[in-house]
Amino acid sequence: MTGLSPDMAATDPVATAQFSDPIPDLALVQDPAPAFAAPVEPVLALSPFIMPALFSAADCQALIALFEERGPARSRLTGGMAEAGIRSSSGLWIDDADAPWLSARLAGFAAAVCRNAFRFDIDGFEEGYHLLRYDAPTDAATDGDFYDWHVDIGGHGTARSRKLTLIVQLSDPMAYTGGTLDVNGDGTPAIQPALQGAGIAFPSFMPHRVSPVQSGVRYSLVAWLHGPAFR
Repeated sequence: MTGLSPDMAATDPVATAQFSDPIPDLALVQDPAPAFAAPVEPVLALSPFIMPALFSAADCQALIALFEERGPARSRLTGGMAEAGIRSSSGLWIDDADAPWLSARLAGFAAAVCRNAFRFDIDGFEEGYHLLRYDAPTDAATDGDFYDWHVDIGGHGTARSRKLTLIVQLSDPMAYTGGTLDVNGDGTPAIQPALQGAGIAFPSFMPHRVSPVQSGVRYSLVAWLHGPAFR
């Protein structure tokens, strides 16, 4: 497996992880059209791609246990900035050495996403996988953890080449309230499935958020597929 060095801020170190097998070039290819026909424009899907049972409950629990064993740090924005009004959560970066089965599982998911929904030019994973924990408020005067509306493409470093965001719901939905994952692909925010083990994928330029957790704890895994800049 060829290593790719992520260009991330020093305050937000990321372990390198990528496909065991490279994703094929999935550039949009169209059948030749008759000379008199108008060009056919590809249609971009505006709804996230969902795989309901990407991970088993045991897979999810293994990642949650890893998170708690390692001791997470408070999450920051892309580039290492901390902003309490935009994001509040705890995170842990992991790679193949931490969960050897993870890359192959996510690679299979990525191939399904690119084949069935978002046919982007993709190179692979160029940064580590991010485990996240969103906690409930500690008292009546505080809010639970959240991540306000944002996009995942950044202005510098590795975040500049993010093309697809992959999220896996790790918690049993009965273990928390609030903490919904909302994605706005067409101007109307839509709550995404909270089923444990569900994989959710969407373009990294789509606005999305995690609403404040009201009770319990919500865990998730986030990974990004990278590739040439959108044109």
